[in-house]
Amino acid sequence: MTEHPEPTPATPGAGNGALPHLTPTERRLLDTLRQEPNRVFSRADLVRRAMPNTVILERTIDVHIRSLRKKLGQAAVKTIYGQGYRLGKVNG
Repeated sequence: MTEHPEPTPATPGAGNGALPHLTPTERRLLDTLRQEPNRVFSRADLVRRAMPNTVILERTIDVHIRSLRKKLGQAAVKTIYGQGYRLGKVNG
């Protein structure tokens, strides 16, 4: 089982000290984005890092990103047109 650090003032969800309930896949995606917050990850990058050994369509990432935005705020994950996604500001 992977341990996840508690949010700090510099990490997403730190405003109230707790993240909303995230699915395991959402948690892995968020952890991947948090590892390199200024990096733009392509869908393929996110599949390789957050869902290794899983056969899915890259567009499935879009569904998980949409769910993260609903739970953490629209600005939680930035879309970089034609490139991918990067960490944004998280409400809470």
